[in-house]
Amino acid sequence: MPEAGWIKMSEDERKLAKKWYSQVGNLLGRDTSSVTRLLYLQKPVKKQGRPCSLTPAQVDFLEKKLDQMIVAANGQRTVTVQDLKKAAKSKASCRSILRALHDRNIYFRKLREKPLLTPEDVKARFHVAKTYRSKSAAWGVDRIDAFIDGKHFREVYLNSKERRRAAQHATFGAYRQPGKGLCGGYVKPKAGSLRHNTGAKGVLLYAGIGKGKALTVHEVPHGRWSGQAAANFYKILARDLAKALPDKRRFPILEDNDPTGYKSAKGIAAKDEAGIGVFEIPKRSPDLSVLDYAIWAEVNKRLRRQESKWPNGKKETRAIYVRHLKLTIRSLPEDFLLKSIRDMARRCQRLYEAKGYFFEEGGSD
Repeated sequence: MPEAGWIKMSEDERKLAKKWYSQVGNLLGRDTSSVTRLLYLQKPVKKQGRPCSLTPAQVDFLEKKLDQMIVAANGQRTVTVQDLKKAAKSKASCRSILRALHDRNIYFRKLREKPLLTPEDVKARFHVAKTYRSKSAAWGVDRIDAFIDGKHFREVYLNSKERRRAAQHATFGAYRQPGKGLCGGYVKPKAGSLRHNTGAKGVLLYAGIGKGKALTVHEVPHGRWSGQAAANFYKILARDLAKALPDKRRFPILEDNDPTGYKSAKGIAAKDEAGIGVFEIPKRSPDLSVLDYAIWAEVNKRLRRQESKWPNGKKETRAIYVRHLKLTIRSLPEDFLLKSIRDMARRCQRLYEAKGYFFEEGGSD
């Protein structure tokens, strides 16, 4: 008898099968059951157990679809795996889809916080990238005399308690077992909460970096940036540039689109008088400003490293702290500064590949 899963033959089909066997069966050396099994039609058997894994092509499609959905959502809602399954019309389970995404290192991660780019910003950034991506790494060093930017050091750390707090802010994480996340040593002060009062007024510094050195490090009086403050800074910068480059009369510098100081009437007049020309980077482009993408972070890192070696009882006045801060900037190694400036060419290429949008700084997150 045929097994379950086979379709029975009709009466006429059975007679024909017997006739064939009587004529050729003995010649084939097969019995009637073998011939019958051969002639029977198989039923399609429903597959049991877990569904087949997704093919690479299916995962490619899911990855592309997920990216399209996230871009379309524009941070206004969370795109879930269920949303992806429905939009892609996938028959795979949500767990299978999630597993396939994890295999490609696609995990649910916190949205990064960056300046919001307008379409005009993206267009301007892409234009800069297209124009300068083919420049050599030495171009920034040779053609731009100074890269300028300001930073407000809002918290000034004058004693061991405040320096310890600063070091905790700078620590990213620790290896730990589940359940120990709130134990001593595994917790740091929350960033972005109410501003902590260290007992000293903050410091607003403007710096000019070029030719492998810190040319100008200037504290803005009273921490107030304005057109007049920018004009004063340009005069100091021009003096330092003339001292470093005595054979030059005009000095190209790179700065951002700050309207308060750089683009103010007083700031523009001071640049013209000092012979300072401007290479502007687009708005909301800290990834193209060497001080933003390299220098300020390195300064903070070196400050914390130095402070870690100080005795607990060491105290500073604000004036000594500012002097220490300026000295740290001026002491940045030449090879680090040159390497940071040369990175501009690579960044323009990365920006071009990103079509004017933000690009990864080199990490995998």
